[in-house]
Amino acid sequence: MDGDDVFRENMVSWHKLIHLMREAAPSIVAVDNVFELARSRQDLIGLLRRLPAKTLLVQVTGGERQVSLVKLARWHGIQFDRQNPMDEAEACARLAAKGVGMVVSAFEDRTWIKVSRRRSPGRGGWSQNRYSRKIHGSVKGVAREVEAKLKEAGLPFSSKAVEGLGGYIRCEFIVEAPREQVHIKPGRYEDAQVRVEGIERPKLQFHPLKSRRGYIIAGIDPGTTTGVAALNLRGEMVDLISARAMSPSDVIEWLADRGKPLIVATDVHPTPGAVEKIKRAFNAVLHSPGEALSAEEKILLARPYGYRNDHERDSLAAAVSAYKRYRNKFAQVEKKAPAEVDPEEVKALLVKGHSIDRAISKLSASPPPPSEEAPAEETTASVDLSALRSQNRDLSEQVRRLKEYVDELCLDLKAKDREIEEIARRMERVKDRAFREIKRDQQIKIRDKEIARLRGMLRSERKQLRRLKAQLSRVRKAERIEEMEGYRRLKPVDSFSKEAVAASAKRWSIAEGDIILLMDASGGGAKASDLLVDMGVEAVIVRGEMSPQTMDYLGDKGVPVITTDEVPLREIDGISFINPPDLDRAKSAWEERMKAREAKRKAEWLESIFAEYKVERKREQKREERERQA
Repeated sequence: MDGDDVFRENMVSWHKLIHLMREAAPSIVAVDNVFELARSRQDLIGLLRRLPAKTLLVQVTGGERQVSLVKLARWHGIQFDRQNPMDEAEACARLAAKGVGMVVSAFEDRTWIKVSRRRSPGRGGWSQNRYSRKIHGSVKGVAREVEAKLKEAGLPFSSKAVEGLGGYIRCEFIVEAPREQVHIKPGRYEDAQVRVEGIERPKLQFHPLKSRRGYIIAGIDPGTTTGVAALNLRGEMVDLISARAMSPSDVIEWLADRGKPLIVATDVHPTPGAVEKIKRAFNAVLHSPGEALSAEEKILLARPYGYRNDHERDSLAAAVSAYKRYRNKFAQVEKKAPAEVDPEEVKALLVKGHSIDRAISKLSASPPPPSEEAPAEETTASVDLSALRSQNRDLSEQVRRLKEYVDELCLDLKAKDREIEEIARRMERVKDRAFREIKRDQQIKIRDKEIARLRGMLRSERKQLRRLKAQLSRVRKAERIEEMEGYRRLKPVDSFSKEAVAASAKRWSIAEGDIILLMDASGGGAKASDLLVDMGVEAVIVRGEMSPQTMDYLGDKGVPVITTDEVPLREIDGISFINPPDLDRAKSAWEERMKAREAKRKAEWLESIFAEYKVERKREQKREERERQA
């Protein structure tokens, strides 16, 4: 750090570099770009895990927005050969020794500790349980030692253990402290091992190596919830906050902790009184847009930095808008500023109204050295005169600020008068608007109910449409099968009832000449049978048993009833088909049965006539005998 002792090593391999850093345990490892040490983010995190706990990796050229190493060296009076890698490495080291650069942070302020088995028990044999108890007991013992050390150090932590046979299979600790504060050494023991790692951040972060209260640009969004954003003069975000009931004095204190506000910005016009008060507290320059920024403009300005709510977005957009106004001038300052002049001070004078050349000349000018031959009285008079001039300048500056403050108060008073008049006009408009809003809300409720009703009807119609499309697809498919294969389609009826027959007739368009497949032939009656007869179906094929009375009733009406045992059916995608020759044979068999049944009925009718004749004849004979006897 003193810069006297320099150790140089040319052509160092990556592994040797790791060895050197672990052996020397330096306070800082300085580079101009951290990705020269690692090809990817994961490789960089792996490198940080291998560094000693107290070693910082510093990118001297800045964070996400970098400044060239040549400019940084020129600003800090360091000269080096750009073509010599060793000189470039030494320049990085000397800049870091002066506190220049950003510390790369890849881990949260939390540490993960895992105590686990060093070896697996395996399948084992007769002594497997004893061996497992030995290993798990060792893991539990090491975990208790780690827990005792954490409690002794007073570090808050949470733990989670997986129980095993006789102890722990593993135990994990989450310690609420950074890795360098957790004095637990990783290592291997007889049957257990300990891993200690910092918990990785989702995104790399960069923190200043040396806290410096430089100039900042403050964006403020006052209100019930106040948002405050702070940017440095390179456009990098220093900090961002939003909080309820944050007074102007709280905002002033918050900004003072983060730097010297050079510009205080707002996103609305006219400027709020709270912003004016904060601006006067720092004697800063006010940045206010000519008109209020739109929501789209705010999102576009704040999106690259990220924010959590609208208040942070508005304050951040105001600060970024102010930075963009001076961005080109700031770039010119960095190009023109000589090595002995701080570019930040030149930028500050530029914002306050000086030209770049005048600001540089003012900062680079130095008072002439006192003459050795001049008498002491002249030196004392010169010193007194200089002090009076300095005091005069301070008083003139104070008078100027007070005049500006009076002018600002007059402007505020006029603005308040205009605001009161505007509020009075708004109150008159609000009175008329209230009735219209109430009526509009009622109409909106009526329309919302109507929309809900129509949406319900639309859903039911869409469901019905899907069912009809599926039914139409099945019907067309059945028609194609009938045309190609020569089969005849059967139209199903779920049960033998009047309602089921009517529903199937509507669904499948049952017409004259169709063949019905009755899925459940139980039940039924004259009304259901009459429906089938009225439709003019060619035949009814039944599954299961149908009552003889119903079969006779349909047969008398001329409707053939055929069981599935009599005729083979074919199922294709849930649709039943029948081969016409099989149907003809089944109908012929049914007709033969009907003829036999009719012949049987006629024979029974003749037999009943003969029996009646015999009975009547016997009665006549008995009557004749009684007449003869009489």
